Amino acid sequence: MSENWSPTYKTLKQNTMKHTPFDLTYGRTATLPINFTVETYPVQPINKKNFQKTLQRRAYTLLSILEGKRHIAAIDIEHSQVLQKERHDNKLLPVTNEFKVGNKVLLHRTKAKKQWSGKFEHKWNGLFYIYEILGNGLYKLRLNDKVLTKIAHGN
Repeated sequence: MSENWSPTYKTLKQNTMKHTPFDLTYGRTATLPINFTVETYPVQPINKKNFQKTLQRRAYTLLSILEGKRHIAAIDIEHSQVLQKERHDNKLLPVTNEFKVGNKVLLHRTKAKKQWSGKFEHKWNGLFYIYEILGNGLYKLRLNDKVLTKIAHGN
């Protein structure tokens, strides 16, 4: 085990699912090393006489409560994904340029936008011709007789 290991990810409540991953996996809150040095809850000793009852009670708890928690977490995740999609779709720009077959276009180098090493290089490639219109602002391009395999978007 790594010296830098931290149980925080599994024990922190996640915004998307509103539960801790540990709780959804094991059906209880995590017992951290600090809980062994500072007594935070009463501990009942288990003897052989009530071991079977305790085991059955624990199995019932896991099967009933955990299933409900997981179902609620799945609903919360689905709801969060819908909200994320709405936020993403609101950021998309509408296609403002409608090009025609044969139009001359430049192709923006998006990789250059994220790299500092090529900040003085050209941000645009070629002088391409629109070869085919695919719809929804998507186009196939060609450079003279060479057809590009990549599909370009109108924005």
